[in-house]
Amino acid sequence: MKWIFIAFLAMSVWSLQAQNNKELAWNKAKEAIELMDAGQIEESVALLEECKKLDPTEHTYPYEIAYAHVIQKEYKSAVKILQKVKKYEGINSQVYQMLGNCYSYLGNPKKAIKEYEAGMKKFPNAGNLHLEKGNIFLMQEDYNKAVMNYKNGIAAEPMYPSNYYRLALLYLSSDNKLNGLIYGELFLNIERTTARTQEISELLYQTYESSISFGEKEGSVTLDFCEITLFADDLKKGNFDLPLCAPFGKNFVLATIGQSEVSLQSVSQMRSKFIEFFFEGDEKEYPNVLFDYHQKMIEAGVFEAYNHYVLQIGAPNEFEQWLKNNEEQYDAFVEWYTQKENVLEITDKNQFLD
Repeated sequence: MKWIFIAFLAMSVWSLQAQNNKELAWNKAKEAIELMDAGQIEESVALLEECKKLDPTEHTYPYEIAYAHVIQKEYKSAVKILQKVKKYEGINSQVYQMLGNCYSYLGNPKKAIKEYEAGMKKFPNAGNLHLEKGNIFLMQEDYNKAVMNYKNGIAAEPMYPSNYYRLALLYLSSDNKLNGLIYGELFLNIERTTARTQEISELLYQTYESSISFGEKEGSVTLDFCEITLFADDLKKGNFDLPLCAPFGKNFVLATIGQSEVSLQSVSQMRSKFIEFFFEGDEKEYPNVLFDYHQKMIEAGVFEAYNHYVLQIGAPNEFEQWLKNNEEQYDAFVEWYTQKENVLEITDKNQFLD
């Protein structure tokens, strides 16, 4: 019994020491991250090396050391570390993301893609890996493959924002601006109040501004959001399925009736009217998560304020004037918009993939 007790006591002491080492390592790591953020890279790495010795099973410490090498553009050194980090338990998709990025920085896109794809097998729901693979093709100006990978990223992880951001930028600079408007606004609802959201907010408003042209004749309007291509063979076979562009154009033209200019207020009114007309039947054949969200806000009485919020960077002076006159309405929207049950939730069942 004496020997059993001594053995148990030794195991308890070892377990307590291991726990203390883990806690000490984690506290040191926090300090190391602060040093790294402050630009004190060497001091940060020295602390992280101590963390590795205290807790050699934790992948975070060598990963952060690799990141320090990336900051210093020492990509080969980072690669050597990350290849080892891949073998740790408990890693996440960011290990493969950083490793692939390092190969990309080193001018080896094939190896980069190989790492992203290896990560996808291990983490099938990692939207960030599809994003990075898409970015490789974007840099190569292979836009079709870039778009395909960004869409794959949305399919894998519908609430990861960066794939929406990339698609918005690509589509808003193409002939199919409608897709850009949808991807861009979905992005704004997933990632809020960042520099990127301000960029997209401005682009969305500018797209409405450049895509709606009122003629001199009353009721004359031209829309340039998208194009419809019909193939004779499909029509002969009885395939009359039209893309979203068709019902969008029909209903948005109706929404312009009574308008004569493009402004923040008029676009808000047009968007409200569009939803009204769209939900007279087209929503059944063309279900759309963004339009459903618009309808929800109309029913809650917050859609006008939302429209001003989401497009404000494109017309800042008009927004400020509207806000002065509608503070109570805007506050009610903010209260509604920030409640958990009102956050736009995109899943694999309702995601938008044109």
